[in-house]
Amino acid sequence: MPLFDLLPSLLLVVLGVVVCRRLRSLFAAHGPRNGLRALPGPPSPSLLLGYAWQFWTTDPTELHEEWVGRYGRVLQYRIFGYNCLFTMDTKALGHILARDDVYQKPHQMRTFIAQMLGNDCHQNPAFGPMQIREFTDIFFTKASQVRTMKKPRLYTKTDIMVAVQLRDILSLEVARNRDVAKVDIYDWVHRMTLDAIGEAAFGYNLETLDLDSKPNELCEAHRLVSQSVTRMSLYPMLRFCFPALRILPEEQSRRFAHARGVMTCFVRQLIEDKRRELAEDTSSKLYRRKRGDFLTLVVEANMGTLLPEGEKLSDETIIDECTTFLTAGHETTAITLSWFMYCVAANPVVQEKLRSELFTIATEHPTIEQLLSLKYLDQVLREVTRLYPAIPSSLRMAMEDDLLPLEEPVRINGMKHDFVWVPKGTPIVMPNLAMNRDKALWGEDAFEFRPDRWDALPEAVSVIPGIWANNLTFMGGQHACLGFRYSLNQIKVAVFTLLRSFEFQLAVPVEDIGKSTTLLVRPMMLSNPEKGPQLQMLVRAYRQD
Repeated sequence: MPLFDLLPSLLLVVLGVVVCRRLRSLFAAHGPRNGLRALPGPPSPSLLLGYAWQFWTTDPTELHEEWVGRYGRVLQYRIFGYNCLFTMDTKALGHILARDDVYQKPHQMRTFIAQMLGNDCHQNPAFGPMQIREFTDIFFTKASQVRTMKKPRLYTKTDIMVAVQLRDILSLEVARNRDVAKVDIYDWVHRMTLDAIGEAAFGYNLETLDLDSKPNELCEAHRLVSQSVTRMSLYPMLRFCFPALRILPEEQSRRFAHARGVMTCFVRQLIEDKRRELAEDTSSKLYRRKRGDFLTLVVEANMGTLLPEGEKLSDETIIDECTTFLTAGHETTAITLSWFMYCVAANPVVQEKLRSELFTIATEHPTIEQLLSLKYLDQVLREVTRLYPAIPSSLRMAMEDDLLPLEEPVRINGMKHDFVWVPKGTPIVMPNLAMNRDKALWGEDAFEFRPDRWDALPEAVSVIPGIWANNLTFMGGQHACLGFRYSLNQIKVAVFTLLRSFEFQLAVPVEDIGKSTTLLVRPMMLSNPEKGPQLQMLVRAYRQD
């Protein structure tokens, strides 16, 4: 019998297994030990799907915020047969982030990430959190220093180089269009951050900002992926929650596989080139001074004699880590920088005040100390990351039974409790954006873009368990974003370079600019979502009086 004729039967078997597993978890969820079902929360609209459909068609953050107003700061709801815990209790969130051995990313999430980037190297003992942190700290230390002690320290040579290159490209566009150019600023900062991570992490010029270069396959692969996930669709989400469905082909997964293949080939070739260059170099000390990128450090350590054979990394492990570094190192930076430009374009008073501060520095190549002295630049950046986190929420799952402590007691069965019992296998939503604009902590103007709020923050926000700027944008704990300083530094350099040269204005009504309802929140046009992420702006040369 042809395989095509067997497909419907196979699909029914798969769906039968999935339904049985979900019904089993459904009955287990209502067992006597599960204290979650006693928590307040919205009634489930569907026995099997729960609130899955609502999350694919509505902004989940807005839905969560509505529930918090109705049921309190600790609640539960159902999705795909699971009892999910949602909390905005700061003590509970701090406990979850600190106990990363108990609360980990769900298997489905790790599988989804591996589909795009490779296996999660943070789970590999040879490349665990401490080892990655050491490599990253070494890399950022080297990247933030010039090669001679006689010169002042810069943020990074790479960041300044690509920012100036983008400035020159925009200048050319303005001249070609008679003083006013309409550009997709998201596309250009995406190229800029990709070039920067290529130079900084791999010592390789991707040339995505080079107008005369041929189309870059790596850049196009990233573009295809970002365009394919502008909006949620049900089937990819079913594949995410039900791994058995992944045997069936689907367009988004094919694009992920293609991008993953392109990145793997690119990194594998770089590893071979690094090994050859290191083997041919007769002076390793001189070489290290010349090339201090992340990949060189990893390959050199692997080739050396200091590491025992059992601790040396396989090529596949290096490839997985580098593809993660490549994507995570530029994508979220590009998104945050795009939202920064949106905020200053939508708020001309803020843009002019910020530009005036930038011109208090005479040089085009500022030192770290000079950029750190720019108080308003730092305030605007903090406000942008607060209101526009690239990842609005994150998932964790309890790997074992645990008691979750609470700052504010919750009422269960008529009694107040300072703890919530969390059974093994419970999904937990980490509400990054909801916490960042929580009116109970930030005040009634929490949804407003107001950089001046950082002159006098409410005392309540000091208990938010994030690693930077009193918010959860970069998370906290051992699995907080390792590269957040690199990202912030690059954004500051780009803003410093661009705003001193240009005036930015939105090219479409502000009401037409929306957010993609996906894992990463990119800017898009509500009137043309099919075109994918974009942020159209009018750019003019800035001329001082």
